[in-house]
Amino acid sequence: MMKIRRLVWSSLAVMLAACAHASQSPADQEVGARIAGPLHYGDCVEARRRAALQPDLEVERIPAPLAMKPAPFQRVPESAYRKDGSAEIKIDVVVDTLGRAEMKTFKVVKVSNKWFTDNVRGVIPKWTFTPALLAGCKVARVYHFMSSVPARTSSTQ
Repeated sequence: MMKIRRLVWSSLAVMLAACAHASQSPADQEVGARIAGPLHYGDCVEARRRAALQPDLEVERIPAPLAMKPAPFQRVPESAYRKDGSAEIKIDVVVDTLGRAEMKTFKVVKVSNKWFTDNVRGVIPKWTFTPALLAGCKVARVYHFMSSVPARTSSTQ
């Protein structure tokens, strides 16, 4: 059972990184007004300015881990899972132009148990990422990490 869970966590962790767009708040609209207009390919000064104003902006390439070493979720204690065997974690962290996670921006969006937060907080700074690209330029951007384990199904079906 533990091997299956480890396999599920590893598989789900590999299939992470999603670009979610929330509805725009007035603050987002103000930022949008300051970054409106065309962005010319290779204008890195403007690309980085826009990325600093809106770390979750749409880019040509989102940040992605080159290697998830060390791997997350090794030796998960049974107590970290919910009663039904499920678990989930969603975090956001900015990846800089050198491909490193800026841990001061580490934010837990959702987690089912603090063990997962502590685990991810310990491994992500050791990972290397491809930085985001905007107008052909490396920019800092939010990286969305998410992983989950579904609830156990009943064997009486």
